[in-house]
Amino acid sequence: MLTLTGIIRAATTLGGGTKTKTGEIIKLRPVLQIEGLDNRGLVQIFTLTVPDLAEYAGKIGEKISVPVRAWTTGGSVNLAYEVKP
Repeated sequence: MLTLTGIIRAATTLGGGTKTKTGEIIKLRPVLQIEGLDNRGLVQIFTLTVPDLAEYAGKIGEKISVPVRAWTTGGSVNLAYEVKP
């Protein structure tokens, strides 16, 4: 399992509403934005969809570690929150 360690910069809910062309409903999703470093040592913001924001309430600005999985589509590496077994 991979772990992303960084500082929580935002914890919010995104989405909601309806796509105008298709009428498809867009579900709400809780997301964290975590500030970390890339391979050059530069600041990078990772946005992760998480199961619940309650665990992160009041922790903005704190350093955390979260389990993630990684994949690529031929470009940059993408990260997603990984549910702990």
